[in-house]
Amino acid sequence: MKLHFALPSALAICFSLNCQAAQPAAEQCVLDLEAIPAYLLENDPGAKDHLAQLGQMHFDNAYATAKEAALVVPDATACLPVLNQYLSAWRKGHLQVTDVPAKSLAQAAASTSNAPSPPIDETYKPTLRVLSRKTVLLTLNSFRLSNHALLVDLMKRNHRTLASHPNWIIDVRRNDGGADSSYEPLLPWLLADESINVGGEWLATPENIKATERVCPLFYGGDDTCTKFARETVEKMRAVEAGHYVPQRVGGSIDYVRYLPLERHRPTRVAVLIDNPCGSSCEQFLLSIRQSYSVKLLGRRTYGALDYSNVRPHDLPSGQRILWYATSHSMRIPNLPVDAVGVLPDIYLPPPKDDRSRAEEIVQVHRWLEGGSLEPQPAVVASKLQ
Repeated sequence: MKLHFALPSALAICFSLNCQAAQPAAEQCVLDLEAIPAYLLENDPGAKDHLAQLGQMHFDNAYATAKEAALVVPDATACLPVLNQYLSAWRKGHLQVTDVPAKSLAQAAASTSNAPSPPIDETYKPTLRVLSRKTVLLTLNSFRLSNHALLVDLMKRNHRTLASHPNWIIDVRRNDGGADSSYEPLLPWLLADESINVGGEWLATPENIKATERVCPLFYGGDDTCTKFARETVEKMRAVEAGHYVPQRVGGSIDYVRYLPLERHRPTRVAVLIDNPCGSSCEQFLLSIRQSYSVKLLGRRTYGALDYSNVRPHDLPSGQRILWYATSHSMRIPNLPVDAVGVLPDIYLPPPKDDRSRAEEIVQVHRWLEGGSLEPQPAVVASKLQ
C-alpha cells in the first residue's frame, strides 16, 4: 500500500477562488490533506528520514485515519486539528498547519523591509531579579526575534549587577523558542574560551526558495535582520542543483568559535532551569552554553524540536490554510539527535505539581548554588515565598 498523493476523483475540484469558496469544508479539508505528503517528501528535509525510520505502513494508517476524519468535518475550524494530528505522525515539532492570517500572503509578499514589527508582548520580555548578594535570576520566557534588543538593553542597564554576582539562575522553562540571535548577548558571559558549533544544511528546492523569500514579511513584519538572512539563504540555495543540500555556513559542518571579547567578570556558577516546553532555539541555546564548565542544566528533558528547523510557509490548495514545514536539517544527525528525547538535564528535578511548586524550584536552586541542598524544605520555602 502506498501513500495517497493523488486527489480523489470523487471530489469536484477546481482552483478559482469562487469555486474554492463554494466547496464544502470537508472537500477543502481533503484537498489540503491530499497535498501534504508529496509536498513534504519533496521539500521537507526530515520527511524522507521519517519515512525510512517509521515505515510506509505507519504513514498509510495515519493518512487513512485523517482522510476519514476530514471527510466529515463540519467547518473549516474543525479541519485544523485533523491536519495537525496527521502531521504529528511525521514529527512533533516544526511542522504545523495554521489558518491564513488576516494579512494575506499576497499582501505580505508585497510588504517592504520597513514594515512595522508586531507589538512587544510583556509576557515574553526578559527579566532580571536579584535574589541575594551572590545570586541573580534571569528569566527568559522566549527567544522571539524582538527579544534580542530587549535582552541587550536589560544587560547593559544591569551590567554592574550581573558582573558582581557570581551565581546565576537562568530560567528557560516554558520558553517557546524563536531565533538563535535573540540569546547571543548572553554568550560572552556564559561560554568557555572556545565553543564548538555544529552547522546545518538547507534543502534547495524551488518551493523552499519561494517560501524563504516570503517568510520575513509574513512572519516577522519585514524585520531587517530576517530579510538579510533570507536573502543570503536564497543565494546559497540557487547556487546548487534543485534537490541538493547546501551548507548554511562556509568552511564545513563544525565551527570552533571564540566569542571575543568575553566578559571579564563572568559568573562562576550558572544553573539553568529547563523543562519540556523548551524547544527549537531554546534547545540550541542549551547545546551552546552547556559546553561551559560553569553551567549545569537542571529540571526535565526538553521538547525535542531542533533536528529539522528553519520553518517556512506553503499555501495549501483550499486557500484557507498554511503548511509550516522545515527547510533545513542539522549536521548533528544521525549521530546526535535531539528530536528523539530532547536535551537532557545534568540534574533531574521531578515535575512540579503546580505553579507554587514550580516557583519553589528557584528557591531550591538558589539554596544549592550558595552551598545548601537541592532537597525541598517546605517550611523554609513557604516562608521565603510569602
